[in-house]
Amino acid sequence: MAKRNEISSTEKLLDLIRSNSSPEPGAASAQRSKTPFFKRLKSGFQTAVSIKKSITVGVDIGYNEIKLVKMMSLGHSRYELLDYAHIPFEPGVTPDHPDFSRFLKLNLGRFRGSGKKAAIWGNISSARVEMRYLKIPKVPPKQIPNVVYWSHKKVAPYNEAEAVFDYEILRERVEEGSPKYDVVSLTAPQAEIDHFKTVFAKSGYPLNGISIVPFAFQNLFRTGWIQTDVKTVSSLYIGRDWSRIDIFSGGNLVLSRGIKAGIKTMSEAMRGEIVDREPEDNGIEIPADFLETPTSAPRPVEPTRSKIDSEKAKEIFFSLVHDASPEAEIDAELGPEEEEIFKMILPALERLVQQVERTYEHYAANIENERVQKIYISSGIRPHRRIVDYIGDELGLPRETFDPFTTDAQFLGEVTGPKSDAVRGSFAPAMGMALSDNAHTPNFLHTFTEKAKTARNRLFSRIFMVCFLAVMASCVGYYMWQGTVIDEKKGSVSRLQSQLKRYKMRVDQKLILNLVEKTRQKNVEFREFSRKYMGLVVLTEISNRTPPNVRLTSISVQVSGNPINTGETLQKYLKLEGIVLGDRLSMEASLASYLLKLDDSPLFDKPAINSKEKSFLFDKEVLKFDAQLDLL
Repeated sequence: MAKRNEISSTEKLLDLIRSNSSPEPGAASAQRSKTPFFKRLKSGFQTAVSIKKSITVGVDIGYNEIKLVKMMSLGHSRYELLDYAHIPFEPGVTPDHPDFSRFLKLNLGRFRGSGKKAAIWGNISSARVEMRYLKIPKVPPKQIPNVVYWSHKKVAPYNEAEAVFDYEILRERVEEGSPKYDVVSLTAPQAEIDHFKTVFAKSGYPLNGISIVPFAFQNLFRTGWIQTDVKTVSSLYIGRDWSRIDIFSGGNLVLSRGIKAGIKTMSEAMRGEIVDREPEDNGIEIPADFLETPTSAPRPVEPTRSKIDSEKAKEIFFSLVHDASPEAEIDAELGPEEEEIFKMILPALERLVQQVERTYEHYAANIENERVQKIYISSGIRPHRRIVDYIGDELGLPRETFDPFTTDAQFLGEVTGPKSDAVRGSFAPAMGMALSDNAHTPNFLHTFTEKAKTARNRLFSRIFMVCFLAVMASCVGYYMWQGTVIDEKKGSVSRLQSQLKRYKMRVDQKLILNLVEKTRQKNVEFREFSRKYMGLVVLTEISNRTPPNVRLTSISVQVSGNPINTGETLQKYLKLEGIVLGDRLSMEASLASYLLKLDDSPLFDKPAINSKEKSFLFDKEVLKFDAQLDLL
C-alpha cells in the first residue's frame, strides 16, 4: 500500500494525545488499558482537543455477528481509528428477532460510549439495490434530477412507492465534442430501509446514514484510507449464496453486479461429488449442516478419522472468519484429501471466474475503454488461499485482500488490527461505513432531494451571513463616522466655551430695565410709523391687487368701538365701491377672483359683498358692487 503524506510534529503530538481515549469494548480497548498511567491521564485532554472533530461508528451486521468500527475525522481527509469490535449474536437472536434491538442497544451503547455524540452508519444488503451507470448530457443544475430520473427509469423501471431513488454525479467529461456527466443512479427497497431504520430507532441509537457495502469500499478508496497505484480496480466479494463484483475507477464505483455463485454453490458441488463417490469412501465426510449456515460447532469427543478429515477440510476451505486457524492461512499447500476436495469445487469456481471475466468485458465495452488492473478478494467466510490464488491466476490480475488496518501507523494511533488476515479483511465493510459522510457517500436517508434542500439552506445561510456582515460593516462605518462628528462637535463646544470664558458681561436689574424701556420705545415708534403710513400702504396694496377690468369709484375706512372709555376692541373696516367691466358672463367670476386676491393680502381679511347689480355705463353693461373688508 502506498503511504500517506507525512504530517507535522505538532499534528503528531495531537494524534498521540487523541489516541489515548477512554476504554471502549473490543480488542483496541483491551490494549489501551495496558498503556502507562501518565498517558491515560491525557485522555481527559482529548475531549478538549477534539471538541470540533466528528466521530462516526460504522455498523456491519453479518449472519452470526456484528462488527463495529469507530472513526474520528480530523479534517482535510485525515481520519483516526479509535476502536473496533466484533460481537457474536446471542443464542437464538438474529437480525429479524424481536430482541435484536435490545441486543443492539446493549452492545452499541457500550461500544459508542458516553462521550461525544457519534454519527451511526449501517449497510443493508446490496442484492436488491439496483444500480446503473449513466451518461447524460450536460444540463443546468435544476434539470439534472429529471434527466437522471428518466434515464434510470428507461433502463431499470421501478415502483416509486416501493423504492428510494438516489444518484451521484461522478465527473464531467467531453465525449464526441459534447460535454456530458457520468452518473451513478440507484434504487433501494423502501420496506427494507424502513425496517433497518426501525431496528436502530428501537435500540435508542437512530441511524444517520444507510448505504451498501460497495459504497463502503468506495469510501476506503475515496478517502485514501486504502491507496492503490493503479486507476481501475475491482472487488470480488464471495458470499454464502451469491457473490458480488464491484469495479472502481479513480476511486468511484462505476459498476456493481451480483453473481449467483458463492460458497453454497461450491459446497453443493463438493457434496454432489462425495455422494457420487460414496461407495468409494475415502474418509471424506461432509456434515449436513455444512450446507446451511456454517457455525463453529465443537468437535466430537471421540471423532473418527473420516469425521476429523471432513471437519478439517471444512475449516481449511470455508471456515468462519473468527474460527480460522493462522496456520491454514499461511500454508497454501494441500494434502491429498484437500487436493481432492479442491478438484470437486473447481467447476463451480470456474463458473464464478467466467462471470467475473464477462463483467470485465462488459465494463471495457460499454462503460470505459480500459481494463481492470487489480482485484481485491474478500468474503464473510474465510476461503482458502488456494481459491484466492486460483481466481487471481485465471483472471491474470494482481490479487490482494482488503486489509483496512494496513495504513500509516500515525493515522491509527495505538489501535492495531487483528493478527489474522481474514479477520482484518472482514472489517472492511464496517471500516468503510465508519468513513462515511453525506459529502462523498450515497445515503438512502439523505438522498439528492435532501441534499438539494441542505444546499439551499446553506446558500441561504451564506447570503444571510454576507448581508449580516454588510450591515455590520455599515454599522461600524456609521459608528466611526458618528465618532468623527462627535469629535468635531466637542471641538466646537470647547472653542465656544473658551470664547464664553473670555466674554465677561455684568448683568443687573438696572441694565435689564434700560433694555425693557428701549424695547418699549421702539415698539411705540413702530406703531406711530405704522399709523402714519397706514393709508398709503392700504391704497398701494389695493392698487396692486386691482385688475384692469375693475374700476373703483369709492374707498372709505370705517372705525367702530371705543377702547379708551368702554374697553372695546377697535375695529376698522375698508369699504370699496366700483364696477366690473368685460363680458357679462364673466363679471361675477371676475369680482369673486378680485375679492380672493384682496383676501390673500396680509392687510385685509374677511371680504364680503354687501350688494351687486348690473347697470349700464356709456352704453356698456357693467356690474356695480359694494364690498367690505376688515383691516388688520
